[in-house]
Amino acid sequence: MIISRTKKLEALSNFTKLVGDDPVLAYLMGFLTGQVDRVHFVQDPRGADISLKLSQDRLTVWPGEPFRANVGGVMMPHPIAFVRAVGQAHIERQICVSLNFERADEAAWYQEVLLPDVSHVQLGIQAAEEEAKSLRKEMDHALDIYAECKRLMGESGSERKGELDYYMSVAETQMKLLSAQLEEVSAQLRQYQEN
Repeated sequence: MIISRTKKLEALSNFTKLVGDDPVLAYLMGFLTGQVDRVHFVQDPRGADISLKLSQDRLTVWPGEPFRANVGGVMMPHPIAFVRAVGQAHIERQICVSLNFERADEAAWYQEVLLPDVSHVQLGIQAAEEEAKSLRKEMDHALDIYAECKRLMGESGSERKGELDYYMSVAETQMKLLSAQLEEVSAQLRQYQEN
């Protein structure tokens, strides 16, 4: 599943506002913002090659540990150690982030980007390539419908013209929508390739 870069940036920005009074966590959030294409928000980060759990839940009776991270099976003692280790890790290694804060289940900005667990995280480039392939296939199908309607319009008289015009209009609209989606996915692919 591809979650848009904009939504992930919004989630990082909103959580940064919650932890902004802690300079080390603000630094960590800035690092994650720079790595946004590798960041995936998961409810349960167990099993991730690179995992990070951040808690900003001061009002509970038993608050969570504010920072817990693992890089390649090694526990990171501090956010700066985490940034250093992840900065040296291969770019294809994805970062699974779990955020814990008051009313996280009600925060739409977080729920929009949240995946259930690590199994839902695919390498970004593979997911984008699969999405692009699927969109191209749908565009080909819409183009086939358009071409067939145009062919039938030439063969038949005016009795089916209204119906064929309608289907051609639907196919054109579909191709425009799919083209816009394909452009967005292509932009994501270019970002992955630049990184």
